[in-house]
Amino acid sequence: MNYNGPTIVIDNGSYTTKAGFASEELPQMVFSSVYGQAPDTNGEIIIGDDQLLSNPSVEVMTLLDDGFIYNFDGVTRNWSHVYQHLDNGAEVNSNEYPLMLTEEPWNTLKNKVTATQLAFETFEVPLFSLVKTPLAQLYQTGKSSGLVIDIGAATTSVTPILDGIIQSKASFHTKYGGDFLNLHIAHYFKGQIADMNQLIPKAFQSSPSSMQNYYITRNIIHDFKVSNTPDYYQLASKNHINVNGFSYIDNLFTPSHHSLPGVEIPMPVLEKPETQGLLDLVFSSLKALESTCMPAINGDNNTPNRFARFNEILKSILSNVLITGGTSLTPGLSELLILEMRKISPNYFSSYGFNQYYIQPVINHQSGDINEIWEKLFGGWKGASSLATMLNDTNDDSNGTNIALENWFITKADYQEQGEDLIAEKFK
Repeated sequence: MNYNGPTIVIDNGSYTTKAGFASEELPQMVFSSVYGQAPDTNGEIIIGDDQLLSNPSVEVMTLLDDGFIYNFDGVTRNWSHVYQHLDNGAEVNSNEYPLMLTEEPWNTLKNKVTATQLAFETFEVPLFSLVKTPLAQLYQTGKSSGLVIDIGAATTSVTPILDGIIQSKASFHTKYGGDFLNLHIAHYFKGQIADMNQLIPKAFQSSPSSMQNYYITRNIIHDFKVSNTPDYYQLASKNHINVNGFSYIDNLFTPSHHSLPGVEIPMPVLEKPETQGLLDLVFSSLKALESTCMPAINGDNNTPNRFARFNEILKSILSNVLITGGTSLTPGLSELLILEMRKISPNYFSSYGFNQYYIQPVINHQSGDINEIWEKLFGGWKGASSLATMLNDTNDDSNGTNIALENWFITKADYQEQGEDLIAEKFK
C-alpha cells in the first residue's frame, strides 16, 4: 500500500516546534513551543512569539518537561495551530495526511499511548508514527553508526547508535542544557545592574513572572548568546553590562561549579548520569556501551578478541560524533567538547589500543554556514522527514511491502484492534 499525499512531520522541542510536509526540505513552520493563556479570556490560547509579545499580561505555559510532553491539552492546541496554518498560512485537514512525531529515547509508554490516542481519536489521522530524535538526527547526515550528542534547551542527551539501532542502555540525558545556561546568564546580568527594570521594557514590568522570564530569555539572553560580544553587552536601555571574562559554557561541563539562588544543583554521582556534566555524561555512555556490547566471556574480561571487537565498535561510533541541538551553536562549544573528549579518552580506553584521533565530529558544512545551522536546529525534523518520504516509495523491492509502513507507522484500524500492545511493540 502506497500513499500519494505527503506525511506531516511535527518535532515538538522544548524551545521551538518545527512542522511541515515531509516533501519539503525545511519545516514550513517554526514557532515557540510555549503558549500564552490569559485568566480573563475564557481560556483563549495565544501561540507564536509575535503574538505573545503583543500580550504582555498573559501567563506563559510550557508543553514539555525533561524532554517529553506532559501538557497534552496544550499540545492539542499546538498541533491544531499547525494544521490551521501549515499550507502557506491556510488550513489542512488532519484526516487526510499521515502524521509522524519525534520523541526522545526515554519517552514513557504512557506518553506514547496518549500521543497515539490524540493523533487517531482527536485529529483522526489515517497513519501515525513516532520516531526517535537521535536516530533521525543521525540518519539525515547519511550515517548509520555514531554518537549523537544533542545539546538542546531543556536537556542534553548522549545516544550511541550502532548499525541503525539505538543502544538504549547506554543512552543518558541530563537537564543541563541551554535553559540551565540561561539561568547562569540571567543571574550574572542581574548581579551587574542596580535596577532590574533595565532588563525589560516598561510594557512588561507589570507582567506575570512567567512572561517576564519569557521576554528576558527570548530577547536579551538569546541576543547575548548569538552576539558573541567580547567585552560589553548593550541593553535596550542603552546601559552596558561588562561581560569581559564571563564564561557560561563551563557550567555545562561542571554544573555544580557555580551556584544559583533557589536552584539545587546536586553533586555529580558516578552511578547517576543525570547528575553529571557534559564530558562525564559522554564517557558514562561509552562505558555503559562497553558493558552492554561486550559482556565478559566465561568470566574473562581481558581476552584479546574482546578488546579487538570493542575497539572496532568504538571506532565505528566515535568516528561519527554528531554534536547537534540549538545550544550546540554556542560559539566554541563543539570544538571544546571534541578537544576534551580526545584529551581524556586514553584514560578510559587505553587497554583497547584506542587512538584519540578516532574521535571525529560529523562535519558536513563549514562553521557558520546556514546549512550547518539548519542541521543543528532542524536535524530531528529533517531526518524524520526523510524517513517519512519512504511511505511514498513506489520502487520497493520487498514483494510489495512498504518499509516505512511496516516499520514506523501504524494504521488507525490496527490501533483500534490492538491498542496499547501495538504501540508498545511498534514504538519501543
